[in-house]
Amino acid sequence: MIAALLLAGLLAGQSAPAPAPADPLAPARQGKLRCVAPNPARLTCRAIIRYQVADDGSFDATVTGLFSSDPGILLRYKTFGRIEEGGVCVMIRTSDFQNGMLLSNGKRMAPNADQAMRLQVLNSVQSLQGKKRCTQDRTEDGMTRMIVTLDGVAHPELTQPVAWVARSEGYAVGR
Repeated sequence: MIAALLLAGLLAGQSAPAPAPADPLAPARQGKLRCVAPNPARLTCRAIIRYQVADDGSFDATVTGLFSSDPGILLRYKTFGRIEEGGVCVMIRTSDFQNGMLLSNGKRMAPNADQAMRLQVLNSVQSLQGKKRCTQDRTEDGMTRMIVTLDGVAHPELTQPVAWVARSEGYAVGR
């Protein structure tokens, strides 16, 4: 669930401004959903992100992801961020996860189970609190991967395949 920042600069003495990076959320503006770790054979994604993009480059996002595949626990939370230098960036806030909804088999979890699972969620993101996470897509050999940086430092271990999918394609969160 995280991203990479495109670094660009002007060369000394360059008179023309650098070209603006492509809009990384252009597919979201067309109504598409972000599918992280897609499985086209099963029409599943490990996470699906729905973006609402503003003209100023800011966005709101609703993330629904598989937190635990055993027994199939989903976490749905809302966050916000902005496009920066061609990357999709958010500040990681534990409050986003604290206020999120945990689902088991599509239904809210029982209070005791919710509390135990929520502690696991918060423990897993606590060390990332306050870090800027940026993602940028790179396509090589026909495969698009999401490159992730945290506070400007690349994290290749967080790289995952991604795709933009239409709602009508029927993708859902799963394995």
